Amino acid sequence: MIFSPLPGTPIVTQGFGQHPEIYGQYGYLGHNGFDFGVSVGSSVHAPHDGIARVKNDGTSGYGLYIIIEGPTRLSLLAHCSQILVANGKQISQGDVVARSGQSGNCTGPHLHWTFKILKNGVVQNKTNGYDGAMDVSELTRLWLPQDLHRNATYTDDAKPYLSLVLAPNQVLHQTA
Repeated sequence: MIFSPLPGTPIVTQGFGQHPEIYGQYGYLGHNGFDFGVSVGSSVHAPHDGIARVKNDGTSGYGLYIIIEGPTRLSLLAHCSQILVANGKQISQGDVVARSGQSGNCTGPHLHWTFKILKNGVVQNKTNGYDGAMDVSELTRLWLPQDLHRNATYTDDAKPYLSLVLAPNQVLHQTA
């Protein structure tokens, strides 16, 4: 199980696959993750176990961000104001790893989360139009016994995501 990087019930401001007109310039079919509306300085938790890799694009790209790489999954948590763990450190699911911010190329304070599946250290499905990123909403548990897809609050701009239809190799569905 993967946990939301934010405790409680997050506010999704942009869902996976939205706004192809914006993300085409980066070679994506749409948004390659989830954006959560949070104020600067909010605690960001590790969605799964892994090794921390700290990166900083400065005022462009993802700004200050952390990659959490486990044996079978990778999370990128971006636009942070502060990273709280050392590069190369082993972290556990639920650890506070960063503080949200608005670093890099962004229009306001938020947390961006991209999730990818790994096999032998290699990102899977790299040709899915999102460089292997996937819609993880139905596999993500909120801190309550709820999931990101059905129980998060979505802003008006993000609500179209809920009815977005992606190709089978672009979204992973949880089976009953």
